[in-house]
Amino acid sequence: MKVSEVMIKDIYTVMPQDSIKKVVAILCTNRITGVPVVNENYELLGIISEKDILQAMYPKYDELYDASLSNIDFEELEKRYKDVTIMKIENLMVKNVITATPDAPILKVASLMISKNIRRIPIVDGKKLVGIISQGAIHQAIFRRELGI
Repeated sequence: MKVSEVMIKDIYTVMPQDSIKKVVAILCTNRITGVPVVNENYELLGIISEKDILQAMYPKYDELYDASLSNIDFEELEKRYKDVTIMKIENLMVKNVITATPDAPILKVASLMISKNIRRIPIVDGKKLVGIISQGAIHQAIFRRELGI
């Protein structure tokens, strides 16, 4: 089975100059965990996930170095969330994105996801974003094929 048979073509995207608040709204409203970042020509520039946003709230290295985890006020760290949501997506997005093409075998893409510990891969034709595929979509496609549903 090829990626083009399984990938989601109607996907949510954001632009680098958008706020984190915008991407959070998309993620929460649609119950997804990440979205591609594109320019006005729909060329893939990066990806942003809820993990990237949460990591921006974590203690910085110097904070961890100066205190043990038992001395860090994690409830106080939650207050950073408001500061994070006003940031621009370009400040938190992952720019070096692993991609696949529509003609790639889905199990090859699944192997890449597992080996790189990622849950979704943007699908590109040249530089242009044409879809996205997730571990769940691959699993469901194989499951449906094997069960004949």
